Amino acid sequence: MEITYIIQKSRRRSISVSVMTDNRVLVKAPYGTSERTVKEFLLSKKDWITKHLEKQNHEVKKAEALGFLSQDEIKQIKRQAKKIIPERVAYWAEKIGVTYGRISIRLQSTRWGSCSANGNLSFNCLLVLMPGEILDSVVVHELCHRRHMNHSKEFYEEIDRVFPDYKRCNKWLKENGGVYMKRVQ
Repeated sequence: MEITYIIQKSRRRSISVSVMTDNRVLVKAPYGTSERTVKEFLLSKKDWITKHLEKQNHEVKKAEALGFLSQDEIKQIKRQAKKIIPERVAYWAEKIGVTYGRISIRLQSTRWGSCSANGNLSFNCLLVLMPGEILDSVVVHELCHRRHMNHSKEFYEEIDRVFPDYKRCNKWLKENGGVYMKRVQ
């Protein structure tokens, strides 16, 4: 399999690789890294790259089967999300015993949710298309950041205390979330 890649050089210390949504491979490398070193690195990561390219192509096929979302459908999804997500946030915040700031709901291309240091929450509107427990798992994850602004052992212990089914839901999201993202053209 031939791999199309882009090299992005910057003031970094190591080389990294990621697969972009258009099936190109992005290689981030320190200034001064030779083309040969990049090719050797890519060769060492060939299995990982192949696996991710295959997963991505599989997700595109599944998204096509479900149907790509029109602009009107996305507007309806956003309206629905602006009603449902704040209700779930209020429910879980009370259960966890935390406060939060503003809630923003957008169509995001890479994230399901985030929590800022001052407690503002952001969620991907596509969550409302998923099973309810998946949406709840993302809400709980972000609200638990109100206690631990990191991904420490204590953070995950807090999630498990409140939402024991989190690991299963997170696994489902990792396996299926890409299909939902790919439905947006």
